[in-house]
Amino acid sequence: MATVAELQPDPNREVRIVSYRQSSSGVYHDGIVRSVTCANADENLYAVTLYRPAYNNESTCYVYGTDQVTEPTRTAAPANTERSYADRQRAFDRQNAGLPPEDN
Repeated sequence: MATVAELQPDPNREVRIVSYRQSSSGVYHDGIVRSVTCANADENLYAVTLYRPAYNNESTCYVYGTDQVTEPTRTAAPANTERSYADRQRAFDRQNAGLPPEDN
């Protein structure tokens, strides 16, 4: 698992920073890393600029260099975008009636 101090800007990789600066249970910062700069070397504080494609904006978060960097576990898209509500309802009705699933 990487840390903030090891981060490099990468336009093709979305990351999640788990910061313990504001909360003991952790605060998540998701996005594509645009820049990483040392804001205060004495306190091991970094300014990380993240681009969030779901909101089409950039924001800067201030996190410790020892905070963990992982892969994001959620996306802004709905969980099942390839199937419409009617398709899911029809599959549910077939299952409740004891019928086999439709072939797609």
